[in-house]
Amino acid sequence: MLDTDAKEQVRQAVDIVDFIGGYIQLRRQGRNFVGLCPWHDDSRPSLQVNPQRQSWKCWVCDVGGDVFSFAMKVEGLEFREALEMLADRAGIQLRSIASQAGSGTVDNASDKRSLLSLMTWAEDQYHHCLLTAPEAEPGRQYLAERGINEESIRRFHLGFAPDRWDWLLERARGSEWTPAILERAGLLRRRDLGDGFYDWFRGRVMFSIRDARSRPVAFGGRVLPQLAGDRVAKYINSPETPLFSKSRELYGLDLARDHFKRSGGAIVMEGYTDCLMAHQYGIENAVAVLGTALGDQHVQLLRRYDVDSILLVLDGDEAGRRRTNEILDSLLALFGKNEVDLRILTLPEGLDPCDCIATQGSHAFRDLLTQAVDALEHKFRSVTKGLDTITDTHRASQAAEQMLATLAQLRPAAAAPSSKMLLREEQMLARVSRYFHLPEERLRNRLAALRREARGRRQSARVVDSDVPNAPQEDAELSAWDRELIELVLSDSAYCRRVQALIDPAFLESDIARRIYETICRLVNEAGEIDFSRLLAEFDDVETKNLLVKLDESSTAKAGADRERRLLDLIEGPQRRCQEAERRIDLAAAQQDTNDAEQLLAKFCEQSRLKHLSEYERRKK
Repeated sequence: MLDTDAKEQVRQAVDIVDFIGGYIQLRRQGRNFVGLCPWHDDSRPSLQVNPQRQSWKCWVCDVGGDVFSFAMKVEGLEFREALEMLADRAGIQLRSIASQAGSGTVDNASDKRSLLSLMTWAEDQYHHCLLTAPEAEPGRQYLAERGINEESIRRFHLGFAPDRWDWLLERARGSEWTPAILERAGLLRRRDLGDGFYDWFRGRVMFSIRDARSRPVAFGGRVLPQLAGDRVAKYINSPETPLFSKSRELYGLDLARDHFKRSGGAIVMEGYTDCLMAHQYGIENAVAVLGTALGDQHVQLLRRYDVDSILLVLDGDEAGRRRTNEILDSLLALFGKNEVDLRILTLPEGLDPCDCIATQGSHAFRDLLTQAVDALEHKFRSVTKGLDTITDTHRASQAAEQMLATLAQLRPAAAAPSSKMLLREEQMLARVSRYFHLPEERLRNRLAALRREARGRRQSARVVDSDVPNAPQEDAELSAWDRELIELVLSDSAYCRRVQALIDPAFLESDIARRIYETICRLVNEAGEIDFSRLLAEFDDVETKNLLVKLDESSTAKAGADRERRLLDLIEGPQRRCQEAERRIDLAAAQQDTNDAEQLLAKFCEQSRLKHLSEYERRKK
């Protein structure tokens, strides 16, 4: 839970024009400022900043919000991260409500800042060691042999951990960094026997893992070949810490994020040196997973930067192919759910991206990238490789079943299949039919059966969690009545009290409209007026902020309309809905009891006559 006073201080301290002006060039246009939108190919300024309301909106992308939502979108952050970034900018210290209450719990915000400072210190120690220390010479030789130049060493903050049990521990002695906090950051381990600690990274080239804001949060260490024993892992990462989870981070993201849009998507590789070498040779939209398979949180992380196409590059060895085939179905389902195109490139036998780029150059590697195939095509090739459908009927039957199972898993994973996805399915069904010499109608029937089975499994395993606080709201289309009510109360703070006295929040149909209405009423009751920037700050999710900006714009457009007439129409709305519901009940009863049908029909006609008479009397007034 956040200190709401600090949250309000941040909102007031950070001017939206200054903040957005740090990302794009703004110029004044009347009372507002305009600039080129960073999220589409904008040649005429379509992003507008309203300094009075502390809001922004792009008319082409149809998105907008406040300074928090701009930071979230442009930096790819969650709300808490954006708040922390803006608080640092404003010099405001965030505190948790629990810590203020003296509950004894750890202050998460200050704890995280301490760990980030420690990781920056550790990164400097390792980096300086690699650049200057005589004992780091083997590390420098290893990087030179891999073709990694000095510019890349500095740009990626590479380092070296000497082959000693207490090198980092000794350097921290006498500083503010105690062994306990070094252990919490994953830099030290406790000894199994006796007291004390030892360095986690020893005799390794150090790869600094930075988050999207270029802050070191973890390390990956590559053991030098001459120091590798039989039981020593070639690569080790930092353990899970309050700063780091390997399933939520991508190596090189801070350097690649600004290149995704202009490069047509993201290239995901398997290793640190693969990603690093790609950047060294000008392929700057490359990132790498951290010893784990590409997963849902990785895709969500990339989606923050509007990535809609991912190219997965695999090493040219049997292990890489086997790993991909094992997770390919889940990858396809994952990418279908997120509406992201996935292509796969398997390098020639014995090559990894680092060696390929270093020996053949970036032009040759870019040519290889053009040979990447759609993930569904990759699946088809993998199950049919070396298959003779005439002589090996058993394996052919298994391969056809695998393709249908993949298609069955792919489409239900998406809430609303796109026409593009449906077209891919049709094309693959026709191809399977031709290749395996099977009737297409038979394949469709089997696919439908597999989908029914999958749907049954999902329904039996589904856990409904309807009590998630502050869950992001879908930017669903509000009903005309809900939209009109919000627009009316936004138009005039003083008029809001009159509306509040006549319309109960229970009359609103959608949850988000009800939350907005109740928040507006509360702010008016507390302060006597609506501060639109304060209203925006009441909501943490970008969807609600965007919706509020849209409603405010449409409210302004209706400023000259008769408010009393609009209010009267709103008041009569729930009455009409109740009357319609009563008539539907009566008609349903009439269908069940034909003896009363004539009486109910007469009642229905009388209700309609009274409704039209009421409308006539209202219009006369």
